[in-house]
Amino acid sequence: MTEYKMEISQNAENVPISMDINTDKKEMINLKNDTEVVYTPTTMSADSKFNDFQSLKPDKQVVPGNSFFLYRTAFTGNLLAFTAGIGFSWTSPVLPKLHGANSPLSTPIDASQESLIASILCVGAAIGPFLFGYLADKIGRKKTLLSIAVPMIVGITTLAFTDQVKLYYFGRLLYGIGSGGVFTVLTMYTGEITADYNRGKFSCILGIFVALGVLYPFSIGGFLSVRIFCLSCFLPLQVFLIFFTLYAPESPSYLVRTSRYDEAETALINLHSLTKCQARDDVSELQRIQDLQAKTKGGVAELFNSKGTRKAFIISAGLLIIQQFSGINAVTGFMENIFRATGSSIPPQAATTLVGVIQVVTVFITSSLIEKLGRKFLLMASAMGAAASIILLGLYFFLHKHEFRLLEYFWWLPISCLLLYIVSFNLGLGPVPWTVLSEIFPDNVKSSASALISSICFGTSFVVTLAFPILSEMLGMAESFWLFGLCCIFGAVFVRFIVVETKGRNPMQIQEILGV
Repeated sequence: MTEYKMEISQNAENVPISMDINTDKKEMINLKNDTEVVYTPTTMSADSKFNDFQSLKPDKQVVPGNSFFLYRTAFTGNLLAFTAGIGFSWTSPVLPKLHGANSPLSTPIDASQESLIASILCVGAAIGPFLFGYLADKIGRKKTLLSIAVPMIVGITTLAFTDQVKLYYFGRLLYGIGSGGVFTVLTMYTGEITADYNRGKFSCILGIFVALGVLYPFSIGGFLSVRIFCLSCFLPLQVFLIFFTLYAPESPSYLVRTSRYDEAETALINLHSLTKCQARDDVSELQRIQDLQAKTKGGVAELFNSKGTRKAFIISAGLLIIQQFSGINAVTGFMENIFRATGSSIPPQAATTLVGVIQVVTVFITSSLIEKLGRKFLLMASAMGAAASIILLGLYFFLHKHEFRLLEYFWWLPISCLLLYIVSFNLGLGPVPWTVLSEIFPDNVKSSASALISSICFGTSFVVTLAFPILSEMLGMAESFWLFGLCCIFGAVFVRFIVVETKGRNPMQIQEILGV
């Protein structure tokens, strides 16, 4: 017979305070109204740990509302993600201007220089995770996030005022170093300021802000000179520096690690609307976890010492490699060129702006579904949808190349395929791998794992972005898109057989599943 007990779930790790069912009513009255009260079985079937989904679900589960403080912290921090998103699509309106009469460069550029301007950001993004991942453990998550703005400011200033191609490389490289730090440290920070029941939703906010950043060049880049456009990118960084400095807390996990227990309690009270007693219990639990993890050195070496962390590395690295080989950066970076190549009557700038809007809406929908449908379902649906749409887009280019007579009646097909591709990608392959990365590793290896995996991700992105214009000339646009489609199909197979569901679980529980 299953025995039941009442649990008061109140902390970031969902560690319960067990109470006898006959607890004095006065103590119950003193609990905050927004405390999560959950009735769960205390026993579990012997084979439940082998299941990708939670085997025991309470009939009724109520979770506390998210505080304004948490939303403000997340939104302010993700202004960095907005700025990083600008870098990915910055080339779409800028590259055509570098060939025109009003080019800010003193000399015209060729196709190889154009490819390097677009792709060198990813080289910087592969370097940034190691630098800022190291700083995150040394000076804290908050100070590191503030320092990430520095190379981005220097990079965008260089792009605004130079007339030399080599300095364009330098500016994009610096901007990329900052962007790599964003995806490493902001992902880590978001995972540490949230709880198990809302981590997925808040991790997807990063995807929303990246999508908004990608939309920004599409929407206004074509109307501004390169210099004014670059200077306009300062605004989100200025707002971030002011408000994040004044209002954002250090992550509770880092505060506990550095023995700043009072500050950790205050942060938890503000972030999760806890009572002081609940926050104190959370700090005790975080300290217990820190003590357990202190028995191992952590770092890259520890990352490969256990079966659980090895499998976590394969899953998270695999998802992000598949994300890049799906072709997203090639598509967004050369969006206007792709629309021009289709011969469509739709103005390229209008089409790219529409694609950007759809991207934002889709990521917003994903953030509301991720805690309901789970990570695996969204990843599977995303991979298959992206595969179908980009293969069909390749078919259009194939028929266009061979002057298929009836193709004039299918003028709507390329934009429809691109819209479906963007929707599918942002349903899962875009935001969800970063969510998985934020929750699949224990704290003692999280910094090293995030840095290494982010570096692998952006190294892959560099190869794809650099190779796309070369492949499209050598093989053809159609064959390049078909190659991306095959990668998406492989991604669906990888998700089905390798990825585990992490919804509603803390890192310790996830490690138990991975270690089986």
